[in-house]
Amino acid sequence: MQQASPSGKFRQVRIVSANLAVIVVVLAAAAMTPRDGQALVIVSPWSEPGRIIEVIADAGGSFMNGTGSPYAAIARSDEPGFVFRLFGSGAMLVLDGSLAFFCRSTPSP
Repeated sequence: MQQASPSGKFRQVRIVSANLAVIVVVLAAAAMTPRDGQALVIVSPWSEPGRIIEVIADAGGSFMNGTGSPYAAIARSDEPGFVFRLFGSGAMLVLDGSLAFFCRSTPSP
């Protein structure tokens, strides 16, 4: 029986690692895709205050809640294609609305 060379083993480890990385990325993307018409919308941090409201309104959605950050908000629309319209209106990132708890700020005492 022939043993694999050290470089051959390293190549196998790289292939397995690459496959695992792809699986993790695909599963994370599936978990963060907006569902049920509710989305966490993020615009660029250097945009002017109020830009998030413009992006949501231009996409035909309604503002549901702020996140403690002037460049992120929770929006809702039951119309199909809402996420694509958000990107077209200037959103930098659109995630599932249930992830908004990551953006919450806690008041200091």
